[in-house]
Amino acid sequence: MSAVTEAGPAGVGPAGAGAAVGAGWNRPGGLALRRRVVDRVATGLSIAATAVVLLALGSILLTLLVRGLPGLSLATLVRTMAPPGSNGGLANAIVGSLVQTGFAAAIGTPVGLLTGIYLSEYARDGRVVDVVRFVSDMMLSAPSILVGLFVYMLLVMPFGHFSGLSGGIALAVLFVPVVVRTTEDMLRLVPLTMR
Repeated sequence: MSAVTEAGPAGVGPAGAGAAVGAGWNRPGGLALRRRVVDRVATGLSIAATAVVLLALGSILLTLLVRGLPGLSLATLVRTMAPPGSNGGLANAIVGSLVQTGFAAAIGTPVGLLTGIYLSEYARDGRVVDVVRFVSDMMLSAPSILVGLFVYMLLVMPFGHFSGLSGGIALAVLFVPVVVRTTEDMLRLVPLTMR
């Protein structure tokens, strides 16, 4: 065999080909060294990306605190809205959110609990049970904007104005599948001897 076609010391290419370029990668411990280098580079890039994201979030939070804290007081939380252009309060928004959430919980909790209990304890596997589970899973993964548009077309457009009732119903539609799935899963964890 000639020197040109003879394998080099690492068994790759002609004799001496890997000696100058990348010779460290071809040595017996070279693969481990290469993996360590790649790991360190990837770790460094991950840390740098995390730092950039945290810096952006920190900047947003700092701006929010610097500009928002001077306007935040107890009066802001308990006063009602003032006419546009003047300083107003958040009482209407806070009370409205609490009322809508309470309304959604009052509708969604009993429906979700009863459905979850039925699916877990009483239902036998069958077509109806499969359909109920499928619809519940689909509603669970439905985007909230679609539920909002559905309730908007169903309740807001026919009556011609917004209402807290419409918001509460939209929230209840989002609430029910979460309660159904949680109830069913938790009841299935209970051993049969304790049911």
